[in-house]
Amino acid sequence: MGFDLRPRNKKASDFSMGAFSWSWMLDNGVGLPVGYGPGFSPGSFIYRTRPDGKCIGYNDGAKVTAAEAKQMAAVAIWLADYQDDLFAQWEKLSDEERQRMRDSTSNLYTLPVRRDFVAKIRAFAAWAPTSGGFHVY
Repeated sequence: MGFDLRPRNKKASDFSMGAFSWSWMLDNGVGLPVGYGPGFSPGSFIYRTRPDGKCIGYNDGAKVTAAEAKQMAAVAIWLADYQDDLFAQWEKLSDEERQRMRDSTSNLYTLPVRRDFVAKIRAFAAWAPTSGGFHVY
């Protein structure tokens, strides 16, 4: 099940995120402006209580203000730029080195994410400032 972001600005259309891309994006910094971040164990997260009592990690209609949406967009741009730089470095590695890193079970390596995730992050960064704030469904 994905996440649909419904803007307050009616001139902006809804923005759909996949369940994995939205959660990944939040865990990697985009959630910080709204008090969301990764927890101690894999797949867990922590969040600050919001005025509406909801969490953006669930699709229950949590509200994100226009100011928060703009902050999230700024972080999303930084995250996408970082992923582009990481991918460029990845491409310079030999095939053997990349395979060794992929096969490692130690979680020592930070591998670049799929390019479609980066495109989705950039699309969110372009959409969010125009949204006027949004609700997460």
